[in-house]
Amino acid sequence: MMRVSKNTKLILAIAIPLAVLIAAFTVCFFVVDIPPSFRYNVSVSEDDPQTLNVNMTISMPWLCKKQEVYVYLGNKNISLRSCTDSSGKNETPIVSNDIAAIPVSRGGSVSIDYDVSVSVSAKHGNRGAITDDYIVFDGDQVFLLPAEFYVFDEEGVENSVKQIDMNFQFPEGWKKIIPFEQIENPQWMDIYKISKNAFVFGQFDEEQNPDTGLTIYTLPGQAVENSDGFDSLFAYYTDLFGSKPSSYNIVLLPSDSSGEKIMGGAGTGTVAASFDPDLLRDWQLLSHRMFHAFYDNAAPYANVHAAPNLWLNEGLATYYENLATDALPETLKTQLGVDVNRQMALTFDQYLYMRLKDPFSYNFAPMDENQITSEAMSEFLHYTTAPLIVQAFENLSLELGNEPNSLLHYCLKESSFEDRYTALTAAMDLLGSEAQDFCESYLVGVDIPSLWELKAYQPSSEDVLESLNYIEVLLGSWQKKENSDYPTHIVSEDELEEAMSTIDDHGISLLSSEMEQSLKEYCPEVYALVADYYNQATEQGFELDDKDLRFKMYGEESVYN
Repeated sequence: MMRVSKNTKLILAIAIPLAVLIAAFTVCFFVVDIPPSFRYNVSVSEDDPQTLNVNMTISMPWLCKKQEVYVYLGNKNISLRSCTDSSGKNETPIVSNDIAAIPVSRGGSVSIDYDVSVSVSAKHGNRGAITDDYIVFDGDQVFLLPAEFYVFDEEGVENSVKQIDMNFQFPEGWKKIIPFEQIENPQWMDIYKISKNAFVFGQFDEEQNPDTGLTIYTLPGQAVENSDGFDSLFAYYTDLFGSKPSSYNIVLLPSDSSGEKIMGGAGTGTVAASFDPDLLRDWQLLSHRMFHAFYDNAAPYANVHAAPNLWLNEGLATYYENLATDALPETLKTQLGVDVNRQMALTFDQYLYMRLKDPFSYNFAPMDENQITSEAMSEFLHYTTAPLIVQAFENLSLELGNEPNSLLHYCLKESSFEDRYTALTAAMDLLGSEAQDFCESYLVGVDIPSLWELKAYQPSSEDVLESLNYIEVLLGSWQKKENSDYPTHIVSEDELEEAMSTIDDHGISLLSSEMEQSLKEYCPEVYALVADYYNQATEQGFELDDKDLRFKMYGEESVYN
């Protein structure tokens, strides 16, 4: 038997464990993949009082396979100043389709400095504000976040970031109303919370309701008016959902120095916005945002926010935004003029008016949402068409013997958002023998919802005209973003009176006789204006199916000018 020397034994005692360690490290190096960490340092710019300076550090572990990190640049009003690695070398991110690919080596880091313009115009006012008293912004505006989040890649988000840290260099003593400062292993919904919630800092007074978890924040000297109204909305949604966010913050802000409203973010736990308690529209907007908070907490799934489920999400929010205002205290309802049926009738008026005048822009099936490229079309689908589809669904569901709010409660089941066709599955599960017709007519089809019973709640002709002009201008503002020459037309009272005087002289050839009669009986004002529009087009020799008819009708040489 061969003898092993002491030196050999010593070598083997060292070599074998070392080999095992090397093998283990090799396996880890090529197999284990630990995502990078993100750290943000945010401060106010010394050069511009409405700009934030952000330093974002991306740290790459040794056991990370990635050679670059992807972040989304779109919708942020940012300016990249520098990008350097841990050795001080300048790096140049490759930007394509609003996505920046940032190179980061294993075990290294990269530091990105950028500026964010906070006080920029958005849909409901300025997106944020920096004042001597407070700072407010939404997370999507300020933070460069993983690109995987924006394409609803849940697994991709989990593999894109290990930890997120946030540090804010704002005045000491200011309150912080933020979703969190640090989070480990963020999921898709965690990034969503960052993007949607308001980040608020300042000297705020607070009024907390310990029974509900609702907290109202105001600036010093700003009284909380109608606090029972906030409690009523919160209680309505708590009852509707059967659950509530663990805490919910409403930060009431004034308009800015120029009178512009501020919309500093609305998410799962915090909304911060300018608010006038005497305006019904502000209560409706708060109601809409509160619905989203409850919904996102109850159904924390990425597919809720992806087409073709997004229209259903927004349709439910807009539908209940209106219903919830009926839960406000009676005195406040009277003061604001709350009438949920009247509001739904006006929405149906707007839908019929714009869809019949502009069928090429606004005549599309909700389940084709992922094919929509126009912001105006999305706006019309989400906030005009969708709540009417929800109303039609609820009407039919109740007729079939289902409990009220059946569509919403169906959507809150975890299994509902395993795919992106929730509206179809809800119809098939809840509407029985009527499901196929409903889907073919209103979900994958373009039939007009049969909501003619809303005629009983039609307001005066003056109110109808105001509502029609409002939707004309609103959608026109979205259209002008894509085509600055897009024409809008405000109907005067004289024009409406003239159209009404000839209501029996002209028909709408694009409609069936049955639909034409239904429209005429439901809302004579809409019928008269649409009939007059197409009659004028015919007299001028235009083809009624011309996709550019609006431009020809409302151009400088048209009879309307």
